Amino acid sequence: MKVHVKLKDSDYLKFSEYQLTHSSQGKRTLLLQRLTLPAVSAAMVIAFIVFHASTRALIIEIITLGIASAIWIIGAPGMLKRSMMRDFYKKKNSGRLPFRETSVLDFGEDGITEISGSHSDTTPYSSITSIVRSEDRLFVFTDGDNGFVIPFNDAAKNGRKVAKLLSQKTGLEVEEDTADQ
Repeated sequence: MKVHVKLKDSDYLKFSEYQLTHSSQGKRTLLLQRLTLPAVSAAMVIAFIVFHASTRALIIEIITLGIASAIWIIGAPGMLKRSMMRDFYKKKNSGRLPFRETSVLDFGEDGITEISGSHSDTTPYSSITSIVRSEDRLFVFTDGDNGFVIPFNDAAKNGRKVAKLLSQKTGLEVEEDTADQ
C-alpha cells in the first residue's frame, strides 16, 4: 500500500507537541523545566537564611518565590510549546524545514519506505514504538524523536486502513489521542 502525504506546518507542530507531552524524553524535559525555578527559589531562601536576613525579608521572599514557582510550574508546558513553535518558525524562515512537505509512504512487507524526491528511507516495523490516531491525523512514532505523520486528507483517505495495517505489522494497539476531542 502506498500513501501520498502532504504535510502542513500544523501537522509537524502537532506531532512535536504530542511527542513532547507523551515521550519519556519530553516528559523529562518538561519536569526539568518545571523544577528549575523552584530549585533556584529554594537556593535563594537558603542563602537568605545563611546570611541571617531579617525575618520579615525572609517571609516576603518565601511568599514571592512560592507564588512565582507555582505560576512557573503551571505555565511550563505552555512556555515549552511556545518555545518549540518559535524554533520551528525560525528554521522554516531560514529555509530549513525539519520535515519533508511531500512524500510517498510505501508500506511494504518489512517496513515503511518514505520516498521524497530522489531520497528514500526505510523504517522497519520493529522500530515503531507507538501508533496514535487523532481526529484528523495518524502519528507513527519510532525509536527516538522520529516518526511519521499521516494526515487524513484527500491524499490519505484510508487512515483506518493504514492504522489497521500498522497494528497488524507491529502488534501494537492504535491509541486514541484524547487531546483533540
